[in-house]
Amino acid sequence: MVVAFLSSLALPAAAQDVCGLLPSAQSRDPDPFSAYMPPIDSAQSLPKEGVFTLKLRPVSEVIYPVAPERGSDNGNGGIVTLEYLPAGRYRIVLSEVGWIDAVQENKRLPILGADRATNCPGTRESVQIQVKGAPLTLQIGGVKANRVNIAVLRLWPFEWKW
Repeated sequence: MVVAFLSSLALPAAAQDVCGLLPSAQSRDPDPFSAYMPPIDSAQSLPKEGVFTLKLRPVSEVIYPVAPERGSDNGNGGIVTLEYLPAGRYRIVLSEVGWIDAVQENKRLPILGADRATNCPGTRESVQIQVKGAPLTLQIGGVKANRVNIAVLRLWPFEWKW
């Protein structure tokens, strides 16, 4: 079952490492994709945020709910819908170079920040978005690989003060 392999990662903004992904605590691997993640097919739905692997198809075979901002490309792509996300700011991370469109209520969400990570373990692309408490569809494309690891991480608006 899909729920069994999703692991939620909710991190305070102040606890993020230089890659902007995970706390630099010794007990946690800075690579969000270091554990095994069973793959899911494009066009499936997941119950919530977490870390997963998405199997991709040629972009020409993917039916995107909202036309991608980048037009067509020759890479691989796919879509996945997260059925429930509490309202807030999220970071979406890809393990491969590609593009990400986040769609809610049939509208593309604005990207609030984007990074291309070349020195961070396991990560290549990262964007931040603000979501409403509603289903979120991720549209992925321009990936050369047949699979991409995806992390959807909630960013907390407060800082931990110890």
